Amino acid sequence: MSKSLIPMRPEGFVSKLNQDEQSGLSYYIISGCPKKDAFILFCRPDMLSSRAASAIGEYVNQFFARKEVKDYLAAYEETLAHFLSPEKNVVPVSEGAIEERKAKAKKKLTEFAMSLANNIDQAADPEAVLKIADRIGLLDVDETASELPRRYLPTQCGECRYRQFCEDNTEDECQYCKYKKFGEDNGVHFDPEHQLEK
Repeated sequence: MSKSLIPMRPEGFVSKLNQDEQSGLSYYIISGCPKKDAFILFCRPDMLSSRAASAIGEYVNQFFARKEVKDYLAAYEETLAHFLSPEKNVVPVSEGAIEERKAKAKKKLTEFAMSLANNIDQAADPEAVLKIADRIGLLDVDETASELPRRYLPTQCGECRYRQFCEDNTEDECQYCKYKKFGEDNGVHFDPEHQLEK
């Protein structure tokens, strides 16, 4: 007989419930089915065809309200939480194995970067290849990838998109601003659509 992978009963817990009731509660926890289904399937299958089927909800509530049932559910949930905890399934790895895996990964990454560098003239982004090669140490210290600064200047202020955005979308919402009030009291008129210099 093969052993079940998932524990079907709480570990180290002695219950007063019979085997069918324990199986029903374990099934309820594992499957996440409604309480009524687990109760009828394992505890009272006779209620499907009897006159008491109309009062099944009351029987289910009474069963799950029992102290033994609550204790069993708590113990079984704890058993499952311990069984499924990641610490239990972690296999300890030695320092040597970690260093060996790092060396293999570095070797594969170096081979990949070299294959990219060999075909750099066909690469879509040669600068990216140079950055990868520099990052893993394929390039000499003197031979680092660099990029010149880029400047973006508008041709004329009249064609400036920023100015057009400001003139089209700016509203004067600063009526409570003390600096605006001070400026207007001293003869400065603030016009939000014409704040930029021409």
